[in-house]
Amino acid sequence: MSRKRVMQIALTAVVAAISVTAVLPFLWIVTSSLKSRAELYSGQVTFLPSMGWSLENYRKMFSKMTGFFYYYRNSIIVSACAMYLTLLVGSLAAYAFSRFRFRGRDAIFMIFIGTLMIPGEINLMGQYELMYHYGLLDSLSGLTLSYATFNLVMTIFIMRNVFEDIPQDLIDAAKVDGASSWDVFWEVMVPLGANGLVAAATFAFLFCWNEFIFALTMTYSPKAQTLPIGIVLLKGQWQILDYGALFASVMLSFLPIIIFFILLQKYFVKGLVAGAIKG
Repeated sequence: MSRKRVMQIALTAVVAAISVTAVLPFLWIVTSSLKSRAELYSGQVTFLPSMGWSLENYRKMFSKMTGFFYYYRNSIIVSACAMYLTLLVGSLAAYAFSRFRFRGRDAIFMIFIGTLMIPGEINLMGQYELMYHYGLLDSLSGLTLSYATFNLVMTIFIMRNVFEDIPQDLIDAAKVDGASSWDVFWEVMVPLGANGLVAAATFAFLFCWNEFIFALTMTYSPKAQTLPIGIVLLKGQWQILDYGALFASVMLSFLPIIIFFILLQKYFVKGLVAGAIKG
């Protein structure tokens, strides 16, 4: 067996092991959410339900988890609005960085990129004081603005590289036809950079949907709390922790992410290759 063949087999084995490690916890949650309460507390470790498939945990969660639909609604609103706001502002800024020449352009861009290496938790107290000053605490609008700013730099980074890959000849042709810079952005850059926009949208949506620390700090009532906070609060709604209902709630929290990625998977991979990796 050639050395190249051995390396291919070894690489395949490593990728398979990593994939199994990543997927197994998700599959465990799926199967555990469909186990009966008796099986979950029987002390026997089984991957598939041995006492039959059951929707008991989902029924219990919907009937007893106070505010679940409010948490779910809040997460959808905040994630969608923050994603759209991030794409709008981030793509416009990326357009300026990629196609306009102004003093300090590269230095400003490098400062933006440098902020990616700063943990977001460092800004937690400053962000709290700012939101308190403007009356945005415990509100969906405040959480949306915070999440949009967190994702802005990554969106600028992705879209700047995507826009720089668009041939200048197309932009010049549009300007010859009388298009303004604003028209060029909407009619040339956005359609041709759609794959990059999908990649940036996926990153932004995933961050907003899963974020916990800032939502826990900036909100304190169900009217603004998101699903990750609701799942944690679920533990306090029963005197004894109900793992079945907890598994069911976590499983339902996965659904929008799974649907989002399945629908946009092809565009996400293309945009990632075109923008996030290209230097």
